[in-house]
Amino acid sequence: MKEIAKVSLQNEMDLILSHRRSMKLAELAGLSLSAQTTFATAVSEVARDVIDNGINGYLVLGIYTATPQKSVAAYIYDSRTNLSLQAPALQNARKLVNRFQYTGTPEASCIEMYYHLPTVVRQLDQKITEWQEQFNYDAPISPYDEIKRKNEQLQELADRLKASENQYRVLTNALPLIIFTLNRKGSIVYANNWMHTYTGFTPDQINTANWKQVLHPEDYSSFYSLLGDIVTTQAGNLKLQCRIREAHSGSYIWHQVFVAPLQEVHRPDDYFIGYIVDIHAQKEFEQASRDNTELKATQQRLKENELELTQKIHQLNRSNNDLEQFAYIASHDLQEPVRKMIFYSDYFSKQYAHLTDNKGSIYLENMLQASHRMRNLINDLLSYSKIRKEVTSFEQVSLQKAAGIALQDLELTIKEKQAKVTVDVLPVIEGDFSQLTQVFQNIVSNALKYSKEQEPLQLHIYPETDNTGMVHLHFKDNGIGFDTRYLPKMFTLFQRLHGKDEYEGTGFGLAICKKIVDLHNGVIDAVSEPGKGADFIVSLPETQNKKQ
Repeated sequence: MKEIAKVSLQNEMDLILSHRRSMKLAELAGLSLSAQTTFATAVSEVARDVIDNGINGYLVLGIYTATPQKSVAAYIYDSRTNLSLQAPALQNARKLVNRFQYTGTPEASCIEMYYHLPTVVRQLDQKITEWQEQFNYDAPISPYDEIKRKNEQLQELADRLKASENQYRVLTNALPLIIFTLNRKGSIVYANNWMHTYTGFTPDQINTANWKQVLHPEDYSSFYSLLGDIVTTQAGNLKLQCRIREAHSGSYIWHQVFVAPLQEVHRPDDYFIGYIVDIHAQKEFEQASRDNTELKATQQRLKENELELTQKIHQLNRSNNDLEQFAYIASHDLQEPVRKMIFYSDYFSKQYAHLTDNKGSIYLENMLQASHRMRNLINDLLSYSKIRKEVTSFEQVSLQKAAGIALQDLELTIKEKQAKVTVDVLPVIEGDFSQLTQVFQNIVSNALKYSKEQEPLQLHIYPETDNTGMVHLHFKDNGIGFDTRYLPKMFTLFQRLHGKDEYEGTGFGLAICKKIVDLHNGVIDAVSEPGKGADFIVSLPETQNKKQ
């Protein structure tokens, strides 16, 4: 179906919008007035049921072009998974359209309704584009419609702004200097990780003490005057050299502080951006050789370093784009040749194996196994690259349900291994359901892979809670275990404690788990001894608000 319009279903006003837009689309598609009314009535029947009884419902209107019989189509989605098709509203709607279809998943339900177009519409694709533009740019049909459109635009803008902020945070945290923003009161609004790493204090702690705990006493008055200047002057960039205490050594190191107004069209001079650069080496040189001609060269090099820093920022942006391109290549261009290698190697092995000697057969088998390993590696790399903060959606997640789905996916392997997996009652926390399900699946799969040959696996999954708002999930098994000295290595990409000939795998499973747990503001750890099993512990906050 080619989408034309979309309406969320929350209240009576949304019901009116869905009816009017259904009528309008049916009219544009050339249906008669009675057919328009019939189609819109069917849509309204299902929409009302979703508004009255559903969860997070919405309507998608469009044109179905997949078959010779083109149709006006309406898809109504509902987060309920126990939708009753015997409801009177759904039964009435079924009688009003040419085709009525239900599809369901463990997460949502969808009612599809189709009303056939009476005649062939010429240049249908062009008309669909025109209808889409008409729905997007037509004047609102009511004040509620206008407010709803504005709200959707604001939500889209907020999502884009959040993504931009995340990119900015990643960039500033990657740079080896302190970057911060100030409000008109001189208080820190944002600071990258380097401020806490270098000074040992959080921005809130620095604001509370007005920078006294990090500045050299002799430089404090001049620095505090700088903060006063930014709220009273309309000047451009402000610069100051001062000594800042390094938390690791306790020494005061010379730094150059730059502060400039962050100009905005509607709120000029409300915020100020600054960065702090280590110039200790330069200051020592100036003190020892103040009249030396090399001083000017050093100052020139500082300017060049500033220019180089700007260039590196652009390079970092290009690197992010390169990473996105790499993910695309891995998902498309790399997989196709690997599939062909596997296909032709397998075909050659089956059809021409009798034409090769024993050594040739061994080489062919090695090539086929290498192709399978390459395919698994690409798939795991893709899975790892798809786990990003901007696509992580936090909601109430039943860990019991996530564990059940993971065990169901591994059912055949569990039976083959004759493993016994017991799961205690698990709580509900705030998180991303698909990602947490993947954590269960990867850790259980890891336990199955590293079970003892002569002893069936026994895996016990159980929770522990404390008064800090954290849930500690234990995955305790009786497998081969490992030396905890290698624990950091286990959570790193491409790292394995065993050779590929001993145990299959690409080394991505636990690295994916760690990335997911990090995105959930949690911690993953393990306790183990060689030959005595392992206990993987995943600690997750009950609610994300406490950690953000």
